[in-house]
Amino acid sequence: MNGALALAVALALQASPETAKLEGEALRAEVVKAIDEGRDWLVAHQNPDGSFGTHHTARGWEILATVPGSLQAFQYATSALCVMALDQCARPNDAAKAAASKGLDFLIASHHIGRPNGLEFYNTWSFAYGLQALGEWGARHADDPRMPQLKATCRSLLDRLPGYQVLDGGFSYLDFHLQSIPPSESEMSFTTATVLIGVERAQQLGEMAPEGLVKRAVDRLAADQTPEGSFLYGRYLWQMPKRGINEPKGSACRTPGNLYALELFDKAPRKRVPWHEAIDNLVRKYVGFQQIAVRRPIPHEAWYNISGYFYLYGFYHAALVLAEKLPDEQQRELYPWLARGVLYCRQPDGSFWDYPLYDYHYHYGTAYSLLALSRAPAGWLDGAATTPAPATTSPAVAPATAAKEATAAGS
Repeated sequence: MNGALALAVALALQASPETAKLEGEALRAEVVKAIDEGRDWLVAHQNPDGSFGTHHTARGWEILATVPGSLQAFQYATSALCVMALDQCARPNDAAKAAASKGLDFLIASHHIGRPNGLEFYNTWSFAYGLQALGEWGARHADDPRMPQLKATCRSLLDRLPGYQVLDGGFSYLDFHLQSIPPSESEMSFTTATVLIGVERAQQLGEMAPEGLVKRAVDRLAADQTPEGSFLYGRYLWQMPKRGINEPKGSACRTPGNLYALELFDKAPRKRVPWHEAIDNLVRKYVGFQQIAVRRPIPHEAWYNISGYFYLYGFYHAALVLAEKLPDEQQRELYPWLARGVLYCRQPDGSFWDYPLYDYHYHYGTAYSLLALSRAPAGWLDGAATTPAPATTSPAVAPATAAKEATAAGS
């Protein structure tokens, strides 16, 4: 790696928008504004049928997605995330509530997404986020008159899941091998975790997964953890645990959600990583490596094979862990870092995105961001205890050190 490229890496790790410098009341005000604008952006960009996102694109290069199944899968999963974001928004209004309800009608009416061919089955994401959105809606709105239809939709999605469970026990979205039913290709750890979270939410409504599905999935996910505590990107990399994408820096966006999914089903990880450490690694210690990948159109082209589409996914799942697993003091320490990381993806029109995907990325990126920002510590958004957080015990990676490590990773 030549000196000019090393300098570019160091500068990129230091580069950030002005929001990266915000503290205390200024940060709180910016987060409140971002939540309001993101909420209103989603409401204004809902499709007439209640869905969110379209297949339209002005780019000449896009992710492989066969018409119509794969694009329908992207839209359904995106819509599920938007329903959750509007329903769970920390600053709701009547328009957001109405849009969320209309989105739920779409999820119930349009849940049967097919697999277009042997290679692609992006509808795994439809199963995962559909189940999560339906399950969380049911838990929050137990008196909704659509509950019978909601539970029937969960049942339909759960009954179809075994046909998409990879032979190794986990879940994925591409099959480059036999292209069989069920798929033969390796699972992806974060996809497995996402499906498990959706299944758990549905089971909270009394709709249980088919026998054996959960055990195979949690066993596979637990086996994906490395001795360092990070997670393999997928089982196919089990012979390369030191490949960049499997190391703590490359796994930072996956680790919180993977650990969270294991915890939901009382599955002990191979190495118990403290919740605080898992979040801190993503939002502060290794955030520079994650941000280098943001908005790069080619998957895994950044250091440690990080892809831009890891970013807001990771911050949302870190927010789940922060809100549900950490004591208040640690929430207040880490939330400002998490919020600044999410604001990194904010656009002037109020939307958020981290990776280009037809037109869907604006919608699901904004949904992830609303879901993450809305999980602030109690009272934080109202101005309580927004003073700058104290320094954590583990120092952040300095730009020069990060550039040196990136050079070694790319050699």
